[in-house]
Amino acid sequence: MYLRRAEMKDLPQIESIIQDGKTHLAAQNIDQWQGGYPNTNVLVDDIQNGHTVVLVEGYEVLGTAAVIPAPDESYQQIDGEWLTRDESYVAIHRVAVSANHRGQGLSGKLFAAIFKEIDENSSIEGIRIDTHPDNKGMQHVIKKAGFSETGTIAIVVDDQQDLRDYAYEKLTKLGSLVKTH
Repeated sequence: MYLRRAEMKDLPQIESIIQDGKTHLAAQNIDQWQGGYPNTNVLVDDIQNGHTVVLVEGYEVLGTAAVIPAPDESYQQIDGEWLTRDESYVAIHRVAVSANHRGQGLSGKLFAAIFKEIDENSSIEGIRIDTHPDNKGMQHVIKKAGFSETGTIAIVVDDQQDLRDYAYEKLTKLGSLVKTH
């Protein structure tokens, strides 16, 4: 099992995993991802911009996430306080794992692989992420991965206004050094 940048040939598997996520959220009566987002255009843009990473075993994509360099428009305003400066972070969005492998700790493995790549290859101090207030499963995964809750952010998705997600940040190895020295 390894992490790599997604290629356009991965799009059908990524779309299937995202659809699995939408279905899973709907089954829990969570209205996250229940409109048109994330759609094919967003996923294609992520891949073409080099933001999408996939967790792969053999030829199968097990999980996907978009790792996007700062600044992230969603994270400009927060009710709370980020742990890092405005330009020294990456944002993780659109995290999903295959329904065929749910319950096998893939989200944690996906996060661990992303963290390792960030620590080895960048000067990033922090990693930011957010999720819906009703998405208790993702909140658990985020906290277990070492993120700290930092506040709430306003999001605009599917033309819905006044949505607020819980925001989290995790310091990288570099961020930990910067904060303690």
